[in-house]
Amino acid sequence: MIEQRKEEHIRIAEHEAVTSDHNYWDDVRLIHHALPEIDFSSLDTGINFLSKRLKSPLIISSMTGGTQLAKNINRNLASAAEKAGVAMGVGSMRAAIEKPELADTFSVINEFRIPLKIANIGAPQLIDQEKKAFTDAQIERAVTMIEADAIYIHLNFLQEMVQPEGDRNARGILKRISEIASSYTVIVKETGNGLSREVAEDLKDAGVKALDVGGLGGTSFSAIEYYRAKKAGDMEKMNSGSTFWNWGIPSPASVKYCQVGLPVIGSGGLRNGLDLARAISMGAVAGGFARVLLQSADNSEEEISTRISWILRDLKIAMLLTRSRNIDALASARKIITEPLKSWMDAYEGE
Repeated sequence: MIEQRKEEHIRIAEHEAVTSDHNYWDDVRLIHHALPEIDFSSLDTGINFLSKRLKSPLIISSMTGGTQLAKNINRNLASAAEKAGVAMGVGSMRAAIEKPELADTFSVINEFRIPLKIANIGAPQLIDQEKKAFTDAQIERAVTMIEADAIYIHLNFLQEMVQPEGDRNARGILKRISEIASSYTVIVKETGNGLSREVAEDLKDAGVKALDVGGLGGTSFSAIEYYRAKKAGDMEKMNSGSTFWNWGIPSPASVKYCQVGLPVIGSGGLRNGLDLARAISMGAVAGGFARVLLQSADNSEEEISTRISWILRDLKIAMLLTRSRNIDALASARKIITEPLKSWMDAYEGE
């Protein structure tokens, strides 16, 4: 059942229209600098993140695992991460925790030298549902499975509410996150609906080390579950999937909301190097890429490496054209915010 669901997620994300109606990164307009006075070859895209040095501020975000199809995708992604010197997170590791024979669909990434590896567990699995919550030993197994430097705890409660087999209980999540954060380097990640200022502050108090906003603008898991419900003939879940297709906080706004003193990863709808530059200009230390990489990673190792190299080249072009010699300078690049994102930013300033 888990393997079937994972494969359905991959195929739907590859072949169906599952993004929100508007990509809010288009509302962040960087100001062109016609006299950059920079040698393109001297641009420095390196960053320090969670005590690791990365060649570029790109994170291959959590996508998949739990099927043989996913194993091939993860292998290709890991190879590309090694070549580019960037961080990589795997998809939800629930499948391998419940079925140890699926561990290699995640641990395949250990064949490569990735500067920062991120394990991944869903927040709903940290507390009792119809199934018992994951134990400390099971969480440790997920971390050691990929020799992880950090662990994502992902918040996906809208998806859980829409999918037929979803977990419904959310009581006690923050306390459990705090307990895990006392033992591991925890990054809390939303999965398409964004993080608010209030949530960011709560997570900081809980000891979380970084935030990944996963905001509105990219893949909608409500949309993905809509297609799964459609295939199953579940009209009730189709209705909910359609209703909440565009629910959430826009990704760029969420990056700003989450400026509470923790490193912030801008994710949710990033498509190219310009979007990555926009995320950094909004206050992100790095950008998380997922769906835009999926098809290339499914096709071949060479194709996904090429795709990532294009993203990073376009990041450097944006740096040149904003007179930003390094990522710190890019964070201060001049920009304007247009509608509809502007209204979200004005609401933030009014808090």
